[in-house]
Amino acid sequence: MATFVEFISQLHSSKQQAIVWHHQTDDLACHKALNNFYDEVQELVDGLVESTSGVYGRPTGYSVQTLKDYVDCDTVILYFQDLYNYIQTQRAGVYQETWIQNQIDEVAQLVAETIYLLTLD
Repeated sequence: MATFVEFISQLHSSKQQAIVWHHQTDDLACHKALNNFYDEVQELVDGLVESTSGVYGRPTGYSVQTLKDYVDCDTVILYFQDLYNYIQTQRAGVYQETWIQNQIDEVAQLVAETIYLLTLD
């Protein structure tokens, strides 16, 4: 199971990856979906970290994954499907208060919405 810092690091990485792909894609639906994701995920992750920091202290030891260049929108969809699965499987290792899990639900909802938006032409 991922620790809280590993979990948040994965979310930070997803934001950075979305920015890179947003700048590289020539697919309008993909461009817009990625823009929406990185705009919204920042606020959700910030709220999650700040609220948990009030109880558990400030997290340290972040890492960011190596970013990949854009290939095609299908690859982006697979990435976000993997991210959704990561969130659902690794959330058990994160703090279990319902208010924290509710914030994680909001991130999962954004990822699911992004997957849908990526399929629009």
